[in-house]
Amino acid sequence: MGILKYRIPEILEEKDFWMVLLLFSTFFAFLLNLYSLDRGFNLITPHLFYIPIVIAAYWFPRSGVLYTVAISMGYLAMVYLVGYPNLDIITQSTASFYVFVSIGVIVASLSNNLKEQEDRYHGIFDYSEAGSFLVMNLRSGFVIDEANERGAALLGFRAKELSGRNLLDFFTEEEEKSEIMTRISPGGAIEDFECHLKRHDGYILNALVSAGPLPGRRFVFTLVDITGRKKAEEALRESKERYQGLYNNAQVGLARAGIGDGSIIDANHQMASMFGYPTVEDFKRDFRFTEHYADDGVREQLISMLDDRGAVSNFDARFTRKDGTIFWARFFARIIPDKGFIEEVFTDVTEEKQSHRALDESEERYRKLVDNLPDYVIVYSQDTILYVNASAARTVGMAIDEIVGTSIYQYVDKRCWEKVNTHSLERFHGSHVDPYEISLVVKGGETRTVIVNAVPIVYQDQNATLTVLTDITDRKVAEDKLAASKDQYVTTMNAMIDGIFLVDRGYHIVLVNSTLERWLAHIGKTQNVVGMDLASALPGFAGSCLDSIQKVFATGESVVTTTGFHAGEKERIFETRHIPVNEEGRVIQVLTIVRDITRSKKMEEEKRLAYEQIEKNIEQFAILGDHLRNPVQVIVGLADLEGDPLAGKIRRQTEEIDRTISQLDRGWIESEKIREFIRKYYGIGK
Repeated sequence: MGILKYRIPEILEEKDFWMVLLLFSTFFAFLLNLYSLDRGFNLITPHLFYIPIVIAAYWFPRSGVLYTVAISMGYLAMVYLVGYPNLDIITQSTASFYVFVSIGVIVASLSNNLKEQEDRYHGIFDYSEAGSFLVMNLRSGFVIDEANERGAALLGFRAKELSGRNLLDFFTEEEEKSEIMTRISPGGAIEDFECHLKRHDGYILNALVSAGPLPGRRFVFTLVDITGRKKAEEALRESKERYQGLYNNAQVGLARAGIGDGSIIDANHQMASMFGYPTVEDFKRDFRFTEHYADDGVREQLISMLDDRGAVSNFDARFTRKDGTIFWARFFARIIPDKGFIEEVFTDVTEEKQSHRALDESEERYRKLVDNLPDYVIVYSQDTILYVNASAARTVGMAIDEIVGTSIYQYVDKRCWEKVNTHSLERFHGSHVDPYEISLVVKGGETRTVIVNAVPIVYQDQNATLTVLTDITDRKVAEDKLAASKDQYVTTMNAMIDGIFLVDRGYHIVLVNSTLERWLAHIGKTQNVVGMDLASALPGFAGSCLDSIQKVFATGESVVTTTGFHAGEKERIFETRHIPVNEEGRVIQVLTIVRDITRSKKMEEEKRLAYEQIEKNIEQFAILGDHLRNPVQVIVGLADLEGDPLAGKIRRQTEEIDRTISQLDRGWIESEKIREFIRKYYGIGK
């Protein structure tokens, strides 16, 4: 368990472990940044990308830069998709993009150098003339974890045979063991400690032992045969490698150039690469500083400053590479006249310059945007105006310079002063303030209604408030007119004797007038039916209406129907007119007008029955006339045959009866004319 416990650092050096951690941290960083962008807060979460960038660049330096660029571009794309048109977030994210890429490149470069150094030192460990041992400091002693072949050979073993053995068992002197334990147990180190070791064959070896701590309670021990020559060669070699590695692997360009023509005396690979040369030899052979300044007179200025001061720091200049492209460099230079050269340390700051230029361009775009916004933009500190845009100045009727320096309360309606002051104090103490409505007094004493949306900022090195005022005066007037129109519309509907209701496409009641509410109250439906579905709101009546309303939604044409309805023992008859309500060529609602036609229907029925009775009476009169004429003719004939004095009286009476029958016939004819009139103009008897 003890060995396993101290092998945890080995697990942390496995690339599979870091690959899993890389993918998880990338997903987590994108997820949190997407969440923060959606909420409009993006100050802290972009820093989460440093974790996957550093992991990728450090553990996978060859592909780490590409992975860093992919993460950066993915983040930037996400910002443009979610955060647009918030220029502050886009600007900040663009700067973060360059920072991410720069960090990835730097860490990958450092990781490559570390890997090269690790390979170099691993080669030194394996092939060193000195015996090297990696040991673990356990309770049982200094247990050998790894040994190079040279060290194993010094002890008379193969390297694999030493794994798990106690290194102190090979020391013959107890005093030497105690000294080693005393000096390195607290985490100290030993250098060139002379000691005696017993080889596997029993030979006593005199050696110099060096030991130093490593992470995870590890120590590295080196054993060197005691010979002055080998010690000197080893020391010289190590010194040279350290210097050369530092010089060649520096992440800045180092060079010595001649004062006269700027020819290269010496340089490292970074300097050659910075100017586009594949090797230092090519750089030294072909390059001349006098030929690679992009701007005239800069080198002469540099030489003059060096002559005066001897050294120059943070000097920025533009240079041309081998292929003619231009880059910015910031460098330190020191002139050494007696040796005829200048020592220079170069750093490529092209991305920094480009970032500054992009930032300046972004600020210029932002200023143009603000200056041309129709909304009123004001920046003030306490109550003093520091900045206004042109739109605000035009509305107030003053020049921008005249407004700057005045108090904001000069332009705020006095009735709103307390509200503005209260919200300003809340914002000053860190509380969130929702947009609110105030009135402004502008030129000519006119009052404008605006919505205030403000955030704290730093402006001209002082705490200030950025306020955007959206003018809603015209909208308020339109809303008032709309409300008045709506009131008039509702009043008109309520004044109608017909019942009216409005349904949406979900067949829910949107509106009813007071007449329909009274009708519903008569049948016991006293609750508010607005919002209810049609079937629940108008039971017994909705079924006959539903088909017609569906037809209106489908065809967009009005539908008129007649519907019978039983209210208790009484039957009511309604005429329903369903009218479409269109919006952008689509029926969104149906207005239904319900008219009670029960009385008119009953009157029509009574007229029809009266007409039928009249027709029966006329027919009976006609039959009666025929029946009377025949007996009268017989009586007249019999009277003529008798010829007595009564015959004249009988004839006179029969003539009277005939006149009466003729009058009945004329009355029948007149009745027929009346009947034709009724059929023609009243539709009865058709």
